[in-house]
Amino acid sequence: MQLYEEDDTRKVQTAVVGHPGSDEPVFLPFDHGEFPDFVARYPDREFYCGSLLGGCGKRLSAKRYTSKKCHFAHHPPVRCRRTANNESSADHLYIGQAFKRWLQQQGQRDVTVSYDLFDADSAGCITISFDRGCRTVRVQLDRMEWKPWLVARKKLNRRTRGKADWVYGPESMLAHNEVDATGYALRVQCRTVGSTREVRIGTQVPGHTIEWTTLDRCRLADSKIITPSLEETDDGIQVSGPRPASAPPPPAATRPSSTPPELIQPVAFQLAPGTVSFTGAVPVDQARGDRCLYDAVVQSTGFAVTSARISLPTGVAVPDHDQLWVLLGPITLQLPAPGLRGQQAVTCVITAENIARLEGTAQELWLGLRPRAVAPPSTASANVADQTAHSPASPSPATPPNPASPSISPAPSIPEPRTQPAAPSAAHQTQPSVKPSGAEKEARAALDALLDQSREAREAGNWGAVRQTAGYLAMLRDNPTVVAAVRSEAAAEYDVLSGWTGERTVSGHQLGHLLQRLRDEGETLPLAALRRLVEDAEAEADRLDRYLTADEIAELCRWRDELARRSGRLTLDALERLGDRVRSVLESYARAGSLIPWATLSDEVGGILRDLHPDDQVEALVQADRTTTDDEPPISALVTDDDSHMHPFFPQILDYLDRPVSSEADLPGQWSAAVQELYRVWSRH
Repeated sequence: MQLYEEDDTRKVQTAVVGHPGSDEPVFLPFDHGEFPDFVARYPDREFYCGSLLGGCGKRLSAKRYTSKKCHFAHHPPVRCRRTANNESSADHLYIGQAFKRWLQQQGQRDVTVSYDLFDADSAGCITISFDRGCRTVRVQLDRMEWKPWLVARKKLNRRTRGKADWVYGPESMLAHNEVDATGYALRVQCRTVGSTREVRIGTQVPGHTIEWTTLDRCRLADSKIITPSLEETDDGIQVSGPRPASAPPPPAATRPSSTPPELIQPVAFQLAPGTVSFTGAVPVDQARGDRCLYDAVVQSTGFAVTSARISLPTGVAVPDHDQLWVLLGPITLQLPAPGLRGQQAVTCVITAENIARLEGTAQELWLGLRPRAVAPPSTASANVADQTAHSPASPSPATPPNPASPSISPAPSIPEPRTQPAAPSAAHQTQPSVKPSGAEKEARAALDALLDQSREAREAGNWGAVRQTAGYLAMLRDNPTVVAAVRSEAAAEYDVLSGWTGERTVSGHQLGHLLQRLRDEGETLPLAALRRLVEDAEAEADRLDRYLTADEIAELCRWRDELARRSGRLTLDALERLGDRVRSVLESYARAGSLIPWATLSDEVGGILRDLHPDDQVEALVQADRTTTDDEPPISALVTDDDSHMHPFFPQILDYLDRPVSSEADLPGQWSAAVQELYRVWSRH
């Protein structure tokens, strides 16, 4: 049996229910023991790779396994560009729905939820409006730059007259700014509980302490959300319990001189995975339990190059000195504790759990870490000696050095080797009198890389890549140290991406014709004719090179619901019982070395197969093969169409069973081989 790789886009853990544009998420539990209860809660099994999940909008099937994780799967062929498939990939929908239900329980009746997931300006957020639009809860999901956050915060507070709550997700990197501004920050995260994702609300206070709870333990005040860790006072919302003095004495006055420095807890920050890269790693001869330490040159997205110490598990491969690597999460930045001396007093430690090597175009986002071009030995050694003589052991993290500065000796940020200062040669004298600086060259190189990335993302229709590229362009556009020409080009490309995310094409005349037929004839059509027309409309929608409009989605959903209402669906237990009856019939035909047409099989089991929903027809054959071992061909291959040819269900059955599916041209040969093997195996029974 073919086992698909973990990054196979056919395998996803989350979906939406009802229609492709739905915001009702569903999580398929890993454990097969929970599968029957899961299916019982969703008897229609209308699961989709939803557009709000960044998906293709196609139908998904829930697959049950006993030897590996249960998951949803696309039907082949698969052309989905969805980038997040794991159990947390629908957390934004769980969060939006949880806040909507909670606000309704608090007496609010006009709650609306919008998901701004692909807007580079918002950096991915959920906006929940209520009280006739006068109050808002904004859940910031992704990282947002500080200045745009200040602007958005001020604008939202002005619009709601101060009645706006900001809630920060794990990747937002802004909660500490909110704590500085208001004394606390609301956090949100999700965790798996049975067959759902539970939404938890946290209260972060100074000192990075977070008290977690659930929404049902919170209440809505006149102006803000009140968690168990907060209270209303005359001065506004405050953290419960004793509050720290407004001007604490310096640490030296409060800490006894006898306190050992190693007992002082350093300040630590959580960093987003994939936002920190490094090169030039040199092992440090210091034992730290099951971790290895490396001194390296690091760069965080959008910031200057600096030096730091990297802490990795001993099981992680040793990073090559001359390669670029990205840190994978969770990642923690630990600043030096006060009172330390020597190297420990100036070295920050970045702890991560894994690394990945950056190759090709991925390196272009980390221009400060680009490996040097190879210089002649004498020149290179002279440069290193000269830079080492002028560089400190480790620059302070509070004042990040300039990537072009010679104060960072190990930083491979100089695009070309520099020779020793000397009188201009003839070659140099022939160059123009005004040459771009190193910083300008790096900015231009960054822009060129982002322009290429922008074009590739738009051509691929990758919304996630478009949003990420727009974020980088915004950083380049808003950087006052970048030359005006580069900033102007970055702004122009940013506008292109912003417009692209809102574009909709007008193709789909055939789909419009089919939907009109459904409106005119759907109510009077027989069930089989209605099913064919709905399936034709869905197939036409799948062929479109654009996302469906809201009206098209609503119309398709209406007729899909009508079809489901008129046809009905079997429960999982009923399908398993039907599968046992089907297998009994198929075994008798296998012993006789004979094929069985679909109509004959339906008659053999009492005529029930003919009137089933098409998905249940496939599922009945899949259930007939649930006891088939992995080294045997599926016994359902014996089922043919009315002309004794391969049944159209055969590739779907292979897909449900996680068997390899040949190309369309080779599929008849695969089916014929499976039938011959069945004859051989069952001739001995």
